[in-house]
Parts: sequence; C-alpha cells; structure tokens
Amino acid sequence: MDFKRIEVIFLIVFFSLDVFLFLSFRNSQQLVSSSSTNTSTVSEMKKRNISFGSLDSKNGYAYYLGSQPDDSLAENSNKLTGQKVEYDESDHSLTSGLEDPISITSTNRETVMNKFIKKESNVLFGKSYKYAPQLSTKTRMVYIYSGTLGDIYDKTAQLTFTISDNEVVGYTQTYVRSLIILHERQVIKSEKEVITRLYANSEIPNNSKISYANLAYTKLLVAKGSTIYIPVWFVTIKNKDSKVNTTKKVNAFTGNIIKSSTNGDSDYSAQ
Repeated sequence: MDFKRIEVIFLIVFFSLDVFLFLSFRNSQQLVSSSSTNTSTVSEMKKRNISFGSLDSKNGYAYYLGSQPDDSLAENSNKLTGQKVEYDESDHSLTSGLEDPISITSTNRETVMNKFIKKESNVLFGKSYKYAPQLSTKTRMVYIYSGTLGDIYDKTAQLTFTISDNEVVGYTQTYVRSLIILHERQVIKSEKEVITRLYANSEIPNNSKISYANLAYTKLLVAKGSTIYIPVWFVTIKNKDSKVNTTKKVNAFTGNIIKSSTNGDSDYSAQ
C-alpha cells in the first residue's frame, strides 16, 4: 500500500472520529477539569515544600497522529542473534530471551544498554528508542519510541528489558514503523499551566518533588484497525517522605487531568 493511500485512510478515520471524539474520551478515560490558577500558585507551592525546577510557560504545538499495525519485527527477526525470539501476531510484539544475560549495576545500566540496543543483531530498530528513567524500575528498563514528530509513551511502541539479580535476561518490544499527521498542529498547554493545574486540583501533595515533566504521545483509541495518538503531559511526582513516585497524566490539548484509563495501555507508574 503506497504512502498516499495510507494517508487518505487515516484522514478518513480521523474525520470520522470528530463527531464522537468527546464521547470516546468519556468512555475510555475519566477526566477532571481543573479550576483556574493564578500567578500566586507557584509561590504557594514553594511554601508547601513542593520542589520543582524552572517551569516553561511557553505554549507549544502538537498533532493528532495515527499509525497502522505492521509486522516489521516479525519480518526482520532473523537478524537477531544470541537470543530466543517469539512473535505475537495479536499485538505485534516480539519477546526475546537472551542466551547470555547481560550483567549490569545500578550506575552503569543505562550506558551498557544504550550501547546494546544500537546493534541490530541485538535489537531491531534500536536507534529509534531512547531510555525513559521515569518509566523504569529496579526490575525493568523502559525505552520509548522517539521520532521526528515526538516521543511515544505507550505500549504500542516500547522496548522493555527485564532485570533479574543484576542481569538483563530478555526484553519485549513493540514498534511503530511510521506515524502520520491526521490534523494540522494545535496549541498545547505549557509545562507551567499543567503543573499549576495539577496542584490546584490537589494532585500534588505537600512535601514532594516534581521529578519529570515530559510531553509525549499516547494511544487514545483504535478505529478501523488504526491507532490514534494524542499528546499528553506525563508528570512524575516523588513524595519526599515515602520516596514513592507517582505519574500524573494531563491532556496537552485540553489541560484536563486524566484520572484513569479503562484499558491501562498508557497507565505508567515510575517507582
């Protein structure tokens, strides 16, 4: 199928979604609208021992994006060496068990695995991924797809390494070969707007630290076999007392806080 035909299909899918897009949000996610904030909010946050860096108040732009499932991983799996590979056609995911586990430490694991994924016989399309510490834990290292249109924080385009006893023993991978812009770019909420809105809605507790604020695309829904992505702010908050991290999600277009997801596809929690 040529690119122009794929593009036309996505345009048809997108505009058919326009009528019921709001209903789709209501069905898949529980959204809470925040109250308006003012310039005193940042000062109030500091008084409540909420730590954060410089908050960018500049509004950027983002798109509705689309992708179609493909079997690039299955088609290229014969290039992988030193591992036992299985491919699941239902979700287009590849699972690998390494014949020789990779020894790592808490300090060198990023350096070691960044080098590992660049070799195609180790990981297919490895150069398309980058490490996401805010999504990773002691027992897993998460790499997210990163392309010219932005990052994807979603299980449809993710590389996750499994760690056991300080060794990387295998990984699971999903991949998006191409993303198509479905609509002209739109203004999105700034980092400062998102953080202050979360605070105004009691989503940021006292005595905490905002560790990460990342803008990325995540799956909204699947229509006619095509996946639709929207931009979302992922804000990771660390409680200074319990040391527990939680990740809040905010729709970058509307500023609405995404309270829950029925399918859990983008329900990340960094620990």
